[in-house]
Amino acid sequence: MKNLLIIFSCLMALSCSSQKNEDPKLIGKWDGMLRDSETADTMGKIVLEFKADGKFIQYVGEGKMQNTLESTYTVKDHKIIAVDKATNEKDETDYVIKSDTLTITYQGIENKYVKRK
Repeated sequence: MKNLLIIFSCLMALSCSSQKNEDPKLIGKWDGMLRDSETADTMGKIVLEFKADGKFIQYVGEGKMQNTLESTYTVKDHKIIAVDKATNEKDETDYVIKSDTLTITYQGIENKYVKRK
């Protein structure tokens, strides 16, 4: 009986840790403009892509000048919690989705993105 309880506890822990608190409205690609965190000036195009499997990709710039940043993400209490794949750095941002517009507030700057059709 004790072994059965241990196995059950392990299965419960694994199932809880593999579940993501997702927002299905967030899944997809969002177009916006990158803004400087100090001046709030527009610096170029950015595309955010949220995938159902927890991957988060940022496409910054265009053409040959485009950089791709890969992360993972989870959603909790209207916050996107992203962990950079290269550096393991964790960031939290507040977000709101109204209709086809995603508003993200990061470091006090509000950025708006429009969902691709």
